[in-house]
Amino acid sequence: MSLPPYTPAQPSKLPLDYVKLVNLDLSKFDDPVGRQGLAKDLYEAATGYGFLTLTNHGITDEMYSRQMQISNAMMTLPPSEKAPYEVTPEEDARGLYVGYKPAGPLGHKGGFPKQLDHYNVLVHDPKNRPHPEIMRPYLQETQEVMQFIRSNILKKMLTLMAMILEVPEEVVHATHAEGGSSTEYIRYMMCEPRPAEEREKYRSIFLSGHTDWGSWTFLFSQPIAALQVLDHTNGQFRWVEHQPKGLVVNFGEALERMTGGLFKATIHRVVDPAEDQRHLRRIGVIYFARPADGRPLVPIENSPLLARLGRDKPVDDRIFCMTDYLDARKHGWKRYEYDIDRPMDPVKHADFFAGEYPDPEGHNSLGKFDDVPREVYVPTLKA
Repeated sequence: MSLPPYTPAQPSKLPLDYVKLVNLDLSKFDDPVGRQGLAKDLYEAATGYGFLTLTNHGITDEMYSRQMQISNAMMTLPPSEKAPYEVTPEEDARGLYVGYKPAGPLGHKGGFPKQLDHYNVLVHDPKNRPHPEIMRPYLQETQEVMQFIRSNILKKMLTLMAMILEVPEEVVHATHAEGGSSTEYIRYMMCEPRPAEEREKYRSIFLSGHTDWGSWTFLFSQPIAALQVLDHTNGQFRWVEHQPKGLVVNFGEALERMTGGLFKATIHRVVDPAEDQRHLRRIGVIYFARPADGRPLVPIENSPLLARLGRDKPVDDRIFCMTDYLDARKHGWKRYEYDIDRPMDPVKHADFFAGEYPDPEGHNSLGKFDDVPREVYVPTLKA
């Protein structure tokens, strides 16, 4: 079965307030001097915006374009063809990020707005779950892309992280042991254009301000401007500019905890596209990397840098391994309101995280945090 054609949109022509991100050119990695420069740049990004871009990452233009084409095909299937491949409540409660996640009450605290839909493919799927017919001929290509990201791009990032922390690289590599994560996956995602009343209801936000839960998130950059990052120099959300055929990378909460808070989890959101692109469907491809399931989220052991900076102590009072942390976060632990520039009026607006997570009978979660009020985040401004 052939994929329908997909033509990327033209970048926005509007003078948006773009954030200036660090770019890592991975072609420099094999040169010792170049690698030192990359480690320096990674440190700057990790302690700055928490966002960076990657170029010369090794994913060919053909593979890159094919993934966008697969995402478009998967996300534009009719609902009747998606339904058999939806994640079940039992799988979802246990942190299995697999299949379609519909926009209804299945997701965390009521799910997503109905214009946002996604499909997840696990890197390590022992059950070999079936996929929609249109994807089956291309599943091997997707698996190859996932393995390349994990064994090449992620491995290089972990090596650079080890250089920064001044520890042997095998110490950091072990945190992401091959086959160690049951929840690492690639995601195909779609945001449909929406009418004015829907924009008002959700404060012109598709995905509310949040931080990712894993280590690094690798986004295939695409030209429809909608991604924003919180700038801690002025407390404002700023646009992330398209990097043709590049990867946009953000830091997650697991890395923040494994570095004692030195690497900051990126606060970001997805909003209505730029006005000249608002009529367009936005297709995404995202890879979510995570530490091994049993890895405690505590600072990397015996790091001279973390010791010197006083970052060698756990960030939280409660210590979780990766899988337990996902469970706690699913149930509302440390859920903040980040969209401080667009305050919610309960009379006019819908809360993205209202309600409770619908656990199936017999699921023993770590505790319910749903009834804990969300704190309003106040950014600490950097000089």
